[in-house]
Amino acid sequence: MLFRNLAEEWISEKKNYIKESTYALYLYEIESYLCPRIGQMEVADIGGELLQSTVLGWQCGECGDGHVLKKSTVQNLAALTKQIMAYAMRKGYIKHTQVIIHYAPQSQIQRPRKILNDREQVRLIEALLSDLTPETFGILLCINSGLRIGELCALTWSDLDLGERILHVTKTIQRIYRRDTTPKSYITITSPKTETSIRDIPLSDKICALAAEIADLEPHHYILSNSERYMEPRTFRKHYECFLRTHSIPHVNFHSLRHAFATRCIENGADYKVVSEILGHSTINTTLNMYVHPQMADKRKCVEAVCWK
Repeated sequence: MLFRNLAEEWISEKKNYIKESTYALYLYEIESYLCPRIGQMEVADIGGELLQSTVLGWQCGECGDGHVLKKSTVQNLAALTKQIMAYAMRKGYIKHTQVIIHYAPQSQIQRPRKILNDREQVRLIEALLSDLTPETFGILLCINSGLRIGELCALTWSDLDLGERILHVTKTIQRIYRRDTTPKSYITITSPKTETSIRDIPLSDKICALAAEIADLEPHHYILSNSERYMEPRTFRKHYECFLRTHSIPHVNFHSLRHAFATRCIENGADYKVVSEILGHSTINTTLNMYVHPQMADKRKCVEAVCWK
């Protein structure tokens, strides 16, 4: 059996147990990266040495176009390959074998994600308040809750309980790209990224007051459009970037607002577990490793505190 046929069989069975977006991602990775490298090889001939060579090839730009993949992407591809090979073992197509993958060191310095400093964030908030619309309210909501952009775009007024001052996050909206569909992409509204992403977020008095000011509060209307028509993430991202340019605010990508929210919470003494649950993370480590960015002033204060007197 060729690896391509094995991958097709595996993804066909897996489709019934994974989210639509995950299925689309796996299919893209199989067609774009796995099959071009090992698709025409017999499964029985694929061993640890070959897979190790394949992984190093991805890291060194041997992808046809010379593009060097990020280590995180390579790790995802390696994990996907292992899943498919494990399926082959369960089915008896190949004998049981353990595959150990090693990764080449990163040659590039990984710089921390850019987030707005305190002064820049104040400027952004002041600009948003001076031009209050459903769209700018959405940006303010993310600054104060750490929502993902897909979660924000999927919110309707029924998700916002002004009486209890709680935001119910139960769904996300995203554009899925598929080579085997016409058109090549489509919008889907599904449950959030993970089970822990389904959550209730407490809202501040100020956010609730702004919501009451702009909302028509029709339960089925989307918050960002104040109408029955949703706004998809790529469209809203363009509005956000245009707003930054119009008000001469340094550009940071939209997801950085989520990073900034987590960082500000920790800086103000919030419990890590509390922040993790507000963000919808499954573990505290995700919050600490990805979303908490100490500022240089905090680092300086740290070293000064231990310096000799």
